[in-house]
Amino acid sequence: MKLKKLTAAIMALGALSSVQVNAAEGDNEFDVDLGFRTFYMNRDFDAGISDTIAAGQAIRLDVKSPMWNDMIGFGVSAVTVAELIDEKTVNSSDVLNPEGDGYTTLEQAFIKFKPLDNVQINAGRMVLMTPLLNDLTSRISAPSTQGVHATATFEKGSLYGIYSDKASMNNQEGFVSYSKNGQDYEIVSLGGTYKFDNGLSTHVQYAVADDYQKQSYYNLAYNTKLGENDLMLDIAHMRGEDDGALYGSDYDSNLTGLTARLSTGNLAYTLAYQTVGGDDAYDQKWGGDDNTQFFTWGAVQLLDFNAKDEQSLQARIDYDVPSIPGLHLMARHTESWDIDYNGGTDGQRHETNFDVKYTLQEGKAKGLSMRLRVAKADGDAAVVPRINDIRFIVDYKTDIL
Repeated sequence: MKLKKLTAAIMALGALSSVQVNAAEGDNEFDVDLGFRTFYMNRDFDAGISDTIAAGQAIRLDVKSPMWNDMIGFGVSAVTVAELIDEKTVNSSDVLNPEGDGYTTLEQAFIKFKPLDNVQINAGRMVLMTPLLNDLTSRISAPSTQGVHATATFEKGSLYGIYSDKASMNNQEGFVSYSKNGQDYEIVSLGGTYKFDNGLSTHVQYAVADDYQKQSYYNLAYNTKLGENDLMLDIAHMRGEDDGALYGSDYDSNLTGLTARLSTGNLAYTLAYQTVGGDDAYDQKWGGDDNTQFFTWGAVQLLDFNAKDEQSLQARIDYDVPSIPGLHLMARHTESWDIDYNGGTDGQRHETNFDVKYTLQEGKAKGLSMRLRVAKADGDAAVVPRINDIRFIVDYKTDIL
């Protein structure tokens, strides 16, 4: 898209993300949020693949009840997406539905039960956020998961368990069973977190789909002071294996990431290394319409750098502009090598990202955010098509009750 046309589209889409309303929140009150999200995507494939241009306007309603008798309540989230632009061809934009139209979906509808002060059980359809089973909300609407999620919180940690039998994609209306080769199955997961007094924290999770796949996640993070600066060190390891004949082949893979982040004043510098081992590329999906994504520093806007034997190195810088409160800038480049594909062992690819986000700090539209995300991915043609990706997102949400 030419610059003139892009500028006009951005201005028009920004104007469409109009108002929103807010209200009070409390344990003994209803919490009702109304939000608006405008999402524009222009994805240009340079390798003979048709381009994708799409935009939608989402209106989201979130309702959370109080805990009646300090024991039981419910939550509901509904989203309707209207088509603004549809020039996509065979490539799904994840902005509109697969047919290129708007849609309405019930993202969440669950009952919450609190048998003890530190224990809560949610049952129904919900947006989950765990490393091995998650529903990331970076598109115009979120995918979601059907099942039961129980959490016990303690002074320094938590334990949780998940059972799920269905999931939905972020741009579709229905929930579909996890399946492979025509056979349905369920996912069971256990996990926990713990934070030590010395700045060290840990997160462990295990999940299995019987006769299909099992995964493990291990994370250690350490936060400390380095003079007047903040230093974060992070190590994450994932392991995936087949759990029976449904996978269709023997599967064995692991992914390890090492990250260091130094924050000084308004700047943060991040260096992240990631490597994939085992016999296969790392597959974090659970089958069917599941949309689980990587919880790793190596997963960026377009690529996850999870190919067989792939090693990658990322350099990133974040900057909060002090003269313009609410303005955040980010630049990131990730380079990979040693990809094993089709018998070759020297595949390489890379991705560069620029991100600009501005959030209004005052006035009637306080909290409204505008975000421009630009990405370019390139590399060996057999590994990744060359992609130029532009996204513009306007968000505004608040309570109305």
